[in-house]
Amino acid sequence: MRDYIMVIDEGTTGTRALIFDKQFKIISSSYTEFTQYTPAENMVEHDFEEIYQKTVSMCQHALMKANLTSQDIACLGITNQRCTVCFWDKVTGKPLMKGIVWQDNRAADILDEVLERPYVKKGYDVVKIGPGATRAYTQIEWCMRNMPEIARAINNRSALFGTIDTWLIWKLTGGKTYAVSSSNASAMGAFDNRTGGWYEEFFTRIGYPMEMLPEIYDENANYGETTAFGVPIPITGAIADQQASLFAQNCRTPGTAKCTNGTGTFMDINIGEKAAKAPQGLDLMAAWTIDGKTEYMFEGMMGVTGSAVQWLRDGLGIIQTSAETETLALSVPDTNGVYFVINLAGAWVPRYDPWARGTIFGITRGTTRAHIARATLEGIAFGMADIMQAVSALGIHISAIKIDGGASKNNVLAQMFADYIDCAVSRPESAEGTALGAAEIAALGAGIYTLKTLPDPMVYDAVFHRTMPDDVRNTRLKNYRKAVARSAEWLKD
Repeated sequence: MRDYIMVIDEGTTGTRALIFDKQFKIISSSYTEFTQYTPAENMVEHDFEEIYQKTVSMCQHALMKANLTSQDIACLGITNQRCTVCFWDKVTGKPLMKGIVWQDNRAADILDEVLERPYVKKGYDVVKIGPGATRAYTQIEWCMRNMPEIARAINNRSALFGTIDTWLIWKLTGGKTYAVSSSNASAMGAFDNRTGGWYEEFFTRIGYPMEMLPEIYDENANYGETTAFGVPIPITGAIADQQASLFAQNCRTPGTAKCTNGTGTFMDINIGEKAAKAPQGLDLMAAWTIDGKTEYMFEGMMGVTGSAVQWLRDGLGIIQTSAETETLALSVPDTNGVYFVINLAGAWVPRYDPWARGTIFGITRGTTRAHIARATLEGIAFGMADIMQAVSALGIHISAIKIDGGASKNNVLAQMFADYIDCAVSRPESAEGTALGAAEIAALGAGIYTLKTLPDPMVYDAVFHRTMPDDVRNTRLKNYRKAVARSAEWLKD
């Protein structure tokens, strides 16, 4: 009896496989980290082959832990880090390069040139997401200019290109399905909101053949079958991680919002079925396309937040575990005037600046590792307050948000969100929002549920409300914004 749903949750630092029952209760999960390559200060890379091998291993381990086999799995869903891309050989299936991670800024070298092109400016009115170093066409052009082996493979029509979902689906189906979900395609900045396909001029202008791009599928489409775990399992759902979280948090009506705290921190707001132009500093993306109907969202993000905590552990060595930041932050009443602008991979929304770098201000002889840890958490909350300010400029008032992701377990951070964003913050019992969203989408694709019959399994364990006085809040936000201004364009000539 096929009573379970398997989910692959491909994050930026690791791979998680989960088994859900049909009531969306987690039966088992298995997780492992994969290698982070940083060959230069502006580069972050992943080995796509390592990711695939560890994905298969984690799925097998999750099945074993649950005492299940592939015969028990009704369907498979995939959710993944967005905008991380790679080229691979369409015959051998081997990656032709290390994957370029969404935190990578190498393509900033050609960004000024791209921004001045009339066809790019025209295209913005259609895709409604601005050019950037992580856009598919910018990444492809950078590779064509700087990696001769990739340029040759493109000229020979022997290369395939895609995000993590495209790669995993292609590998799991033995090369039978070459596809990308609409949410991932939209995040890549070349989704034509009029047609639901690619905005072709972005690619044809740089000489990239359209037939070498994956086909854009609905999130709950049939992506084919995989025999990687034994008997065939249908892949019936794929959705980008932030959109999966938005779906899982039941933010399916305009004006509902969530904030996911993982490697980065992402604020997403459902805006309904109209692809409206986002305000300055925010992006418009397809939230999901289900049964041919696309819904959209506005997004603001900080690219490095949870990974900044990881840097405290692995780079500075001032903590041993990420959870230690909460204990340290509680050991001091404030940051003692320390402000951490967490631009370790450039600044994101609302001040997109690939040349910015992380900066710590206010260090004195009295500064301790506790102050640095608290300032790190506070820097995340400050960034979200700036995003909320951009949203408010639209006349959209958000009085409550839902949070998820691993860092959301940190009570200090959750309270800082409530204080600086100035709204009620609800946290679910389970931090696995992205995986739950993928499970729900896969269940829709498999026909287990419809949108009308889909249950809402999300249970909340805490609600945080603002307690900080206005004068303290305003002073700290003012000082943070001054620090941000001083860190801007640090590496730009």
